[in-house]
Amino acid sequence: MTEKLRKFAILLIFPLHLFLIYGTRGMEGTAVIIVVLITMLADFALSFWQLRSFTAKHSNLRAFSGDYLPYLLQAVLVGIAEGLIYYFAVGTMHVDILSKDWGKGLYFTVSIAELILGALVALVTGAARTMLYHDEKR
Repeated sequence: MTEKLRKFAILLIFPLHLFLIYGTRGMEGTAVIIVVLITMLADFALSFWQLRSFTAKHSNLRAFSGDYLPYLLQAVLVGIAEGLIYYFAVGTMHVDILSKDWGKGLYFTVSIAELILGALVALVTGAARTMLYHDEKR
């Protein structure tokens, strides 16, 4: 069961991202920063747990990409789902600072940026670890 959950761990970030977009509207500055940091750390933790970034011993980049591509696809699907929910809730993908929904747009942008940053950090960490392990094996 744990192995199956690990393969789809990044999908667990979806409810937390939705809370970031829609649940932080009444919060003040410090609380919002704390929620954003918790979301980012959870994103990194789930990315690293799914990819086993610190324990996987891939012998080459092809083996690493076999684990990374399904994770990346899931991260893209989470981003698309959040985008569609945001689009249907707000009615536009355009963020207008003068509108009453600009806060949602800001948090949506932060949410997508966290997904992208998490995927990039996981890619760099996993590729570097794979290359280090490959050099150790020789």
